[in-house]
Amino acid sequence: MNITHLREIQIEIVNDTDRELSAQCGSRRVLDNPSQCTPRCLLECSIYRRTMEENCFKETFDSEEDQLKHDLLHGGYNLNDLPKVPSNVVKLYVCASRKDFEKERDILIKEVYPDLRQYCRDNYGVDFHAVDLRWGSRIEDDVFQPMFLRELQRCQKVSMGPNILCMLCEDEDVWYPPMEVEKDEYETLLEFLASCGFEDEAMFVDRYYKEDKNGPTSYYHLQVDLQQSDPEEWSSTLGILQRIFLKASEACLQKGMIDTETYMEFKPIGLENEIETGIMAINRQLRDKNCILFVKLPFQDGIESPVNDSSSSCTGSSSGFLPNNLRETVLENMKTNKNVIIESAEEISCEKRDFCNTFANKIYCSVKEIVDSSMRNQNPVKLDPFYNEVYNHWKFLLSSHCPFLERDDLMSATKDYFLSETDRPFAILGEAGVGKTSAIVKIIRDVNTAIYNKDLTMRTAIVFRFVGETQIITARQFLFNICRHIVILMGKDENEIPTDYKQLKYYFSELLLSGEFGGMLIILLDSVDLLQDNHNLEWLPIKIAVNVKLIVSCSSQRKTLCTHLQDRCKNSVHYIHSLDASDCVRIFRAMLSSSWRSVTYEQMSVVKDAFQICTLPLFLSMAIEEAKRWHSYDKLKFCVIGENVKENITVFFNRINKEHGRLFVSHFIGYLTATKLGLSESELLDIMSIDEVLLEDVDMKCSETSIRRMPSFLMVRLIHDLEPFITEREVDGILVISWKHKQFQEAAMERYLKNEQLVKMLYSNIADYFLGTWSGSKRKPYRSIENRALDNLQEDLDACRYLCEQPNKFGNIEATTTYNMRKFRHLTFSLRKSDRIEELKEHALCNLDYMLHRIKSSTIQELLSDFDNAPDREIRLVADALKMAAPTIEKSIKCLGVELSGRLLPHAQCYKHIRDLVYCCDQFAQKNCPLVPNCQCYNTPGGVLQYKFNAESASNISFHQSPIGIFLTAKTAGFHSLRAWEISRGDPLPEIAMPFGQIYSTKDGNFLNVFCNDGTVKIFRSDCGELYDSIDYKYDDIAKICVSKKYLALALQREPGPYIINVAEASLLHRFSYHSRTLAINSKETHFICESGTTIYLFDLPQLVRRCTGEASDVPQQTVLWEDKKCFVVTKSKHVESITFDIVNKRYKRSNLMTDIDIRDMKLSNTGVALVIMTGKSLRLFSTCTEKEKILDNNLPACCTTYPSSNYVSVTFSYDDKLLIAIRSSFLLIWKVETGKLARILKTGQVALSKLLTSLANNTAATLTEDNCVHVWDLNNVDSAITHANEIFPNAIRSVKCLHGRHQIVCFGSNGDDAKIVDSGSGHICNILRDNDDVGQVRELVVSRDGSYIITRLATQTSKDETFKNVLFDDVLWDVRSGNKIRHVFDSRFVAFSQNCKTLIFVTSVNISENWMNNVYNLETTALDSDFNFLCEFPERTEFLTQPCVVSEDEFSYMVGIVKTCEPDTPEKETENDSVTRLLIRGLFSPSASYRMIKIKDIVSNLDENSIFIDAFPFQECSCLVVYETRANPKTSSAVKSLQKGAVLYNVEKEECLRHFTPFLEPATDISLISFSSNKQVILDSQGTVFSIESDYKVPNTRIKSMNLKFPCLALKGQYIVGLSKDFSEIQVYRVSDGFQNAKIPVHGRGSCLSVSYDDRTITVGCEDGRVMIWTLILHLSDPMIEVISKLPSRIHSPHKVEENQNGALLESDIDYITSRSVPNKTVPSPADVRRPPSHQTVSTAVYLTQQSSLGRETPCNIQ
Repeated sequence: MNITHLREIQIEIVNDTDRELSAQCGSRRVLDNPSQCTPRCLLECSIYRRTMEENCFKETFDSEEDQLKHDLLHGGYNLNDLPKVPSNVVKLYVCASRKDFEKERDILIKEVYPDLRQYCRDNYGVDFHAVDLRWGSRIEDDVFQPMFLRELQRCQKVSMGPNILCMLCEDEDVWYPPMEVEKDEYETLLEFLASCGFEDEAMFVDRYYKEDKNGPTSYYHLQVDLQQSDPEEWSSTLGILQRIFLKASEACLQKGMIDTETYMEFKPIGLENEIETGIMAINRQLRDKNCILFVKLPFQDGIESPVNDSSSSCTGSSSGFLPNNLRETVLENMKTNKNVIIESAEEISCEKRDFCNTFANKIYCSVKEIVDSSMRNQNPVKLDPFYNEVYNHWKFLLSSHCPFLERDDLMSATKDYFLSETDRPFAILGEAGVGKTSAIVKIIRDVNTAIYNKDLTMRTAIVFRFVGETQIITARQFLFNICRHIVILMGKDENEIPTDYKQLKYYFSELLLSGEFGGMLIILLDSVDLLQDNHNLEWLPIKIAVNVKLIVSCSSQRKTLCTHLQDRCKNSVHYIHSLDASDCVRIFRAMLSSSWRSVTYEQMSVVKDAFQICTLPLFLSMAIEEAKRWHSYDKLKFCVIGENVKENITVFFNRINKEHGRLFVSHFIGYLTATKLGLSESELLDIMSIDEVLLEDVDMKCSETSIRRMPSFLMVRLIHDLEPFITEREVDGILVISWKHKQFQEAAMERYLKNEQLVKMLYSNIADYFLGTWSGSKRKPYRSIENRALDNLQEDLDACRYLCEQPNKFGNIEATTTYNMRKFRHLTFSLRKSDRIEELKEHALCNLDYMLHRIKSSTIQELLSDFDNAPDREIRLVADALKMAAPTIEKSIKCLGVELSGRLLPHAQCYKHIRDLVYCCDQFAQKNCPLVPNCQCYNTPGGVLQYKFNAESASNISFHQSPIGIFLTAKTAGFHSLRAWEISRGDPLPEIAMPFGQIYSTKDGNFLNVFCNDGTVKIFRSDCGELYDSIDYKYDDIAKICVSKKYLALALQREPGPYIINVAEASLLHRFSYHSRTLAINSKETHFICESGTTIYLFDLPQLVRRCTGEASDVPQQTVLWEDKKCFVVTKSKHVESITFDIVNKRYKRSNLMTDIDIRDMKLSNTGVALVIMTGKSLRLFSTCTEKEKILDNNLPACCTTYPSSNYVSVTFSYDDKLLIAIRSSFLLIWKVETGKLARILKTGQVALSKLLTSLANNTAATLTEDNCVHVWDLNNVDSAITHANEIFPNAIRSVKCLHGRHQIVCFGSNGDDAKIVDSGSGHICNILRDNDDVGQVRELVVSRDGSYIITRLATQTSKDETFKNVLFDDVLWDVRSGNKIRHVFDSRFVAFSQNCKTLIFVTSVNISENWMNNVYNLETTALDSDFNFLCEFPERTEFLTQPCVVSEDEFSYMVGIVKTCEPDTPEKETENDSVTRLLIRGLFSPSASYRMIKIKDIVSNLDENSIFIDAFPFQECSCLVVYETRANPKTSSAVKSLQKGAVLYNVEKEECLRHFTPFLEPATDISLISFSSNKQVILDSQGTVFSIESDYKVPNTRIKSMNLKFPCLALKGQYIVGLSKDFSEIQVYRVSDGFQNAKIPVHGRGSCLSVSYDDRTITVGCEDGRVMIWTLILHLSDPMIEVISKLPSRIHSPHKVEENQNGALLESDIDYITSRSVPNKTVPSPADVRRPPSHQTVSTAVYLTQQSSLGRETPCNIQ
């Protein structure tokens, strides 16, 4: 496609008649109602906006950076102007001679490089890598000097900071002979040598050089391959050659036979060339920024530096010295540079120890200063990860152009797509290596050029992504990044972009469908098949706006992806094919010529022959790279090109194995291939430095060094050979190396990662590196040379490898913290691949620190990706807990520890790493979320129940199979569309606009078939909700439908049939003329059966040829087909018969399996080995092969037969047929098929189950209750004893109390049937407080302070007057220790425990009426530590105004209460003025004690008659706090209004006032709702206002009042307030002193009540769904956290606890669990039995037919 093509898009519209008027109208229509606009109108509107508002698009920018960002996002950018933004790497080339700087090199490696790498990484996230090619290499390796220069140039290209460290001294490295010499110069020198009598030297030279004619001119090349024939002599050979060339060139120069420039080519001093390239050839500004110079001045002892030319022989020796003039020139050029370090040799030798420190410090500081400066001046595009990602794609576009590759057919198809008004994406498909990326690059370049040249009349923007070329390779990251790009173009809010993949995929579709960009938006996505989790391209939209053009490329070898892509694109698909052989030859010649190379005629013949076999562009590219290496003198057998890409790669690998060594290549490529997205050079070097096998091999190839590390020379040399086929890309902020083509990745894995032992070793080394196992000063053992020689495996030596530490985060300040993304990317993968599962759990997937920083560095979805395909149950449990907690963690990372421990506590006893994780979560709590769960507080993974939800507002709920599990469809009230959920994973699916009708899904769930009232079957795709097709049938009531993966069989009630429909192809195969009512298709979809009368016909599919017939004893009502030879039939007379077909002999055999008048269903197992028959009360299991009945336990426990008339509703098998699952009433029952024993009984609630489905894709089941509650079950956990949630009641918890000192709580639900004691350590029910004699519902709980006694207050049933039903109770006293009922007190008005828990009082009613003066009460006193009870009468004409209390000290106890009373002579019809309020006190346990009526003036003499008592509270010791209020004078005010409150601390025993508080609290405070702290120092009212004794309870602290807490309670001696949020969804903890929020954690669902224990730490929350959450509060840093938490029962390790099922223990546990949730011995009325008893005639017929069918018979069948 070119610019002309794009212009035609606008020209076609511009030439329409009356375009301007149409555009104006279109513009208004778009603004008014975009949904009513035609596609043409949208395009016209875009042109109108472009024309009329052109100035609006001419944006102005404040800086060049803003302009750059705009151009990168919109397109139309001149690629030649793309700025060169350096990568985040400091790559320092070390230029220094070998022998002069050995000590300095050791200092750099040991002290400087590790510190610099850590500094760059910790502060900037930058990778530091030093390249010293002379360290560890041999002198003869200098022959590769051109590679040295290329590596220096690479450092200059990619390094953001310094790129060269030059160290100069006196001696220079030995020179080397030239690698290549021009033919004329070479022959001149050889002729000169021969003329001077040096024929032997000339012949010696000619032996090692050969003429190559494959260049632009002829050259003579040094034969480096001769090194392998005699490696030991190679060094001396190079020395002789260098001296011959040096002497001959000097002589020729003197005689004028060559010029100075030619002479310099024969004298290429290594350091001189490197200094020239790295320092001298660049401008001063870059030199100051990138160069560091260290000069070591030689000894001043008279030794001269010039070259000693005393040798007269041509091959005489000549030592190399660095010329003084070069050193002076370098110093002169670097004189303004601050990074010049000069030291004299004398100073260095005198102060060796000081020099080491000084040298290291100076080099470190110089590099650090340059890095700091570079980071300060960094391009802003680099700082934003999003813009950096976009820039990297533009950078790839710039480097990926192939001008010789033409795709005219694709360009034409692309043009047609742009011109069309289609609303579909466009797909480009082709096999790997066919050139899809090159084609995409060409399209992008053409569009970009058109935008840049302003050749388009419509505003156009281009968005493109090359998947696999950057670090974004997951679907979630990919979608988020591209959505952000599009959102910015559309001018929308970036904050609206979701982060979760489930939401992102729909958001992306909505963006492209909205078309809100003012013009044409072109999006190109290359190689979407390279996404690691492509989700079968379900995120790719099916429909897009007309002004949006979406082009996607994908490999055709990914069959599944191509199928999904074709479904989405329909006709907009283009296949790219291989090139023609002639095109390959043309491109081959052009590309080779552009590289200044050619080939001989014979070599070209080899190339042409290869192109006759394979013409893939990748094959062409590899052939070009291979031909570049050929010389004209090479023998033809060495000029090899494979027959295909794979063979070419093999040839390439064979060559580098030969040149670099098999072991080194296998390990290097193994590391490169094994990792995700590759490794950086520094990482590769470090990892190879701990690879002992590799180091032992390398030791023999390299010079001896004092440091045990891998020399960089070997790696760099190999990288240069791999350069055409590897790529450098930015990943995690650093530059990494990886394969450029997927074929190389696959070939390398097949060749180098085939040995399992080697693979484990490679991954183990990678894991050790990222774990930091040998980092810092740690010394790694290795074998000495002696042990290796003796083949002794003992590691007798050790050495430091100088590797960096690998923490999870860098930096200690939160604002500047960076995270170790490299570790996060590679650690879990490498540990898993090396089979180090225990370390995987310890250091990563069960490590809180790892998980915390992994989430902080990205998202929780990225962390969950580390858990994919978890190899261990313990890991899967943690993963499931994270998935459940994800919504909360995304809101607040501080809840991570609480969420994990609250879910994983039940597993802590069985799994060590989970126990350690819970411990770390507890430590995490004190600083982040100071609520520690005492027991399971949230849904716990690992149980049979996975999760549940209620769909109350939905109707027509159905379960269907899906490719990955089960999905649910439902109609939502008020909506016409169908909603769908993938319930096995909890994923919502697209909303489907589906007509009303019956829905049937195919077995694989890919299609939904809707039978509409208009006589059509509408087929919808389930993954996207698109209408796939529709098929007509004659409308009638449906009798039977059978659906397989591909076919649908339909039988109607009155019309002939059945219909056979191919759903996948949306075609009607055939309509039969039978009147069938039963149908069946076998699992292989090769045969199906139908009936007509009693005759059963067997047909094959899809030909529909009748193969056999059979005869049933009666009309079939249900059939199933097993394979192609047997079907099972349930007849009208309730027989189950098998009919075996003999297709060959056209016969059948019938036999009877069973007869039962109540047969309801029949199911064939998924593998076809078993058949289950369901009757109302039992299940029967048969073998399909032998037709014998299998053992199946039908004896259900009594708890399952509460309703005698309940029947089985549905039965099915698990996907692997190991389990049989059935539902009956509200129970899910599971049997083991192999043993026939009942394994589990699971109760779902009180409402009966109505539907059941098991997944065919995984071991998941789903059930639906009659009130639309969906339960999802994980059948993998059938043998797990874990409870999904600690649901104590089926309804809301009304009240909950802690039993102090007993690790128990007591609660009751809203139905009030009973109260239950729950263990706070396990969350399990310990006891049910309900007796057979107890009548009434629980309305209140009263608990003694020590937790030993509980009183359940039941709504009394004795009172006939409803007026007093909430006044009088039947109180039941329970002993918690024994669990026994102690007393039952009837008609109790009040009850109270003493503070010391020794005394209990009941105020019982003898008579109660509306007139309080007629009420008569008794006071019953009970000594709890003995059997002593005391009963006394209550004063007449006296009524309690508030709850009485008991105060006590030692053996003295008193009842205290506020009462109103009147004189004995007061008439019955008294008024308020006739009664008086008194403080009533009576000593207990003394018959002679009397009641004391105390006036308020008796306590506080200065109070008048307007002050009255309002309440009394027990205080410390034998005292109480008596509250009074002063009211307005009734004589002057008609309304009773409280003016002021006061309080008196009154000692009951001594009858004295201890302290007077006036005023007390606030006038509007409701005294009945106040609460005290445990030390009575703080009071909290119902509004959240706090009063402290320090202010005499006068000054209110209203900081918490605005929080509007529900059920507020004081904790930790009144220093904190705990309560529920105003929406009841969270527990919140606030500090009283300043109102600071210390904690906020979610409640499961909504909270219904909250209380704090007497220990001031234990917080208990009741929830509306019947759960109880128990927490321990840890706030102060001085809190004994470890001591407090370690005493919790859930934290005490019981090593003998086992989770798995043993000898039916789980079944017993299920029964106990069900029983504990039902009221004991409570009679339940049975619902009416809906089953009609059979008539006498029906029974007689059944018996007769049973007798007849018991005789098996064989009958021939007739085939028409």
